[in-house]
Amino acid sequence: MSQSSPSPTIREIRDAIRAGTRTIDQTVQQAFDAAQRLQPELQAFIHLPASPIVNRADPDAPLAGVPVGIKDLMDTADMPTAYGSPAYEGRRPDKDAWVVARLREAGATILGKTVTTEFAWRQPGATTNPWNSDHTPGGSSSGSAAAVAAGIVPLALGTQTFGSVIRPAAYCGVVGVKPSYGTIARTGVLPLSGSLDHLGVFTTNVADAVHALSILAGIDADDPHASHNSRQGEGPGDTAKRPPRIGVLRQQIGGPIDKAQQHVLNQLAIRLRADGAEIVGADLPAELLDAARHASILVAVEAALIHGELVDRSPALVSAPITALVEEGRALPATEYAKAKALQVQMARRFDRWLTEAAGLDALLVAPALGEAPRGLDYTGDAAFCTPWTFLGVPAVTLPVGFGPGGLPLGVQLVGASQHDAALLSLAEWVEGRTGWNIAVASR
Repeated sequence: MSQSSPSPTIREIRDAIRAGTRTIDQTVQQAFDAAQRLQPELQAFIHLPASPIVNRADPDAPLAGVPVGIKDLMDTADMPTAYGSPAYEGRRPDKDAWVVARLREAGATILGKTVTTEFAWRQPGATTNPWNSDHTPGGSSSGSAAAVAAGIVPLALGTQTFGSVIRPAAYCGVVGVKPSYGTIARTGVLPLSGSLDHLGVFTTNVADAVHALSILAGIDADDPHASHNSRQGEGPGDTAKRPPRIGVLRQQIGGPIDKAQQHVLNQLAIRLRADGAEIVGADLPAELLDAARHASILVAVEAALIHGELVDRSPALVSAPITALVEEGRALPATEYAKAKALQVQMARRFDRWLTEAAGLDALLVAPALGEAPRGLDYTGDAAFCTPWTFLGVPAVTLPVGFGPGGLPLGVQLVGASQHDAALLSLAEWVEGRTGWNIAVASR
């Protein structure tokens, strides 16, 4: 196992720095030392500075002393941003991405740039899974998930177009949150598909994710992709005043899952019911089952527009998966793209009405992946269990719950209604206390 000892949580770092029992420099140096020690095997970072670039912020700043890993799709003025591609090797942005600037303003230290698949698509980087280096950490936010799981940083940023936050978080045994579409401004983040791209976070616990998102959520006038969802979110609801009502799909939207993955879902549902939750069998409206197909159309066409010129100009510097995606997008009729865009809005509204009104649910409890992380580093896993929720723009949280037969982590995914992120995270924190994850880790 490549794991080091767990990093202190965001809360523990904040409390220690405010109390004066540790300094910002000490905390950042500890993370930097761990990153360097684990890098030869883990390969979580594509760039680490020669020494830490410490943000010596006011100790009362909300992220003072917190070291953060930044996916190499996000611009950093003091570090290269190459998008995981040799076509942009050595690229130095003029300024930080909006979300990176937000982190620095809150006192965080950017420890380094984490590995991404090329342009957040399917050409894997060198990162290994912290639990077993013969297995993938998932993608495309490979390095961010691995850096948190290995105990290097308590917070890392990722992006999700299909399943690139939720799936690697599940494979690596950490908390991953993909908030509602448009929650975090994407200015300065390389797009793959403006209709689908979300920014998300990796942490070791839900409370840290809530704290980070409270700082990072925001809009920016320069974000080139306005939200397709203009609905205003409701308040946190009354889940604190009544038992949560959680739907369990009778058939997973991504297809059949492994026996071990099904077992942890079933066992968690039993524990939640025993602690007062109402667990309800659910069937999605039939038209929602086509969400992944429509998402594939959107990503192909939009990737062709974004990356087509590079593919034409420098084909030798671009991977085969990106080239194939661009070619697919160029071959699709404009009418197919327009239809997919229209259906995205319609289906998002249909899902929210079904979840909150027809089914009367606070959330769905679903699989985040087929099962354990696949063996090998040439395939980052199947995103089918995440793609529909990304297409719909709804919030999703993955929580680690146990281990599969290969000794690798298994997670579960909670999905809520669009813009009801606070309610979903509150529920996730309640569920987190009943997963048995800490016991499972301690018994290993």
